[in-house]
Amino acid sequence: MKRIDKCARTSWEIFRNRYLSFVFRIALGVVFIISGAGKLPELAEFVQEVEDAAVLPHALATVYGNALPFVEIVIGALLILGLFTRFAAAIGGLLSISFMVGNSFRIHRGLYGECGCFGAIASLQFSTWEALIIDCVLLVMVIQILVHKGEFLSLDSMIFRKKMVP
Repeated sequence: MKRIDKCARTSWEIFRNRYLSFVFRIALGVVFIISGAGKLPELAEFVQEVEDAAVLPHALATVYGNALPFVEIVIGALLILGLFTRFAAAIGGLLSISFMVGNSFRIHRGLYGECGCFGAIASLQFSTWEALIIDCVLLVMVIQILVHKGEFLSLDSMIFRKKMVP
């Protein structure tokens, strides 16, 4: 029992590490920016894919499809800058959950093709299963940022005078 307790404490300490939070914040920001920027050149096709998925009502799917690339870019930039970090991470978490729901629907319906996660960036195409795993990893990264507050080397800590916790 002591070994389990020690392992849990060590895991929690690693999970709360400020350097890990910084790396996750930057990585998540880069992923969101690349994902959003990749969808912009073919926005109409992406919106059509979202509508064809039939997860959301048509009008909501249109709004979601049109707004998603811009929201991803803004959230990515906020995470990289460390500005409104917890808010940006929370929105990123909601996006990750929405991606997980969408990919789960695709798997349930037997649609195992490319996910279209990164739009026109052909070298970053993933199968639906791979995209679902990536979405889960992104959600874990978001949770870590929310737990640690992502304040290490961030504009939040400079602007709002937060004291950094080691």
